[in-house]
Amino acid sequence: MKSRMIVRSLTTSEGTLVAMDDGLLAWKPMNGRAQRIRLEAIPTVLLVVRGPMDTIDTAIVGNARGEVLVFTLPRLEMISKYILDGGCIRALSLIDQGSLNLLVGTQKGSVWCLDDRKSERQEVLFNITGPVSSLHLENGIVHVRSGWIHHMHAWDGSQISEDDTAKDYSRGGHKRLDRSYAIGSVQLA
Repeated sequence: MKSRMIVRSLTTSEGTLVAMDDGLLAWKPMNGRAQRIRLEAIPTVLLVVRGPMDTIDTAIVGNARGEVLVFTLPRLEMISKYILDGGCIRALSLIDQGSLNLLVGTQKGSVWCLDDRKSERQEVLFNITGPVSSLHLENGIVHVRSGWIHHMHAWDGSQISEDDTAKDYSRGGHKRLDRSYAIGSVQLA
């Protein structure tokens, strides 16, 4: 029998949301009874949201199938489901407090806006080269990281900048290797 392995967890002052490698999702509140459900795909990213009563009342889960699922807490009842065409969900970010307006980044590099208030609930804002590692919105500018690359895009999808943040780091590994071994003292057979 295979034992479960935790693939994602999110701990708050009100409880812990845990996702397992077999699709099990569990909410373990500090006070109250734990709830569990089984998802069809492995969760890849977790986000919880505070509601109007200043308690955590919503869990948002991205999965390996490219779906974003929205659940009520503490009962883990699904209230919304988005199916995105961009591969595995890699990053989630809340756009504004008080609504379930989300930015979503995928494995294939697409950045989506999800909003139940609009007639088109989901739309691609823009695409980057490479998978999305993280994203957030700051002063109307969407900041996306893909490894060492930092992309900045306007809300309409136009690119503001792209910066390779690795260029500021020296390649010290070669220097250390040269200092570690005396060149020429190693005999090859």
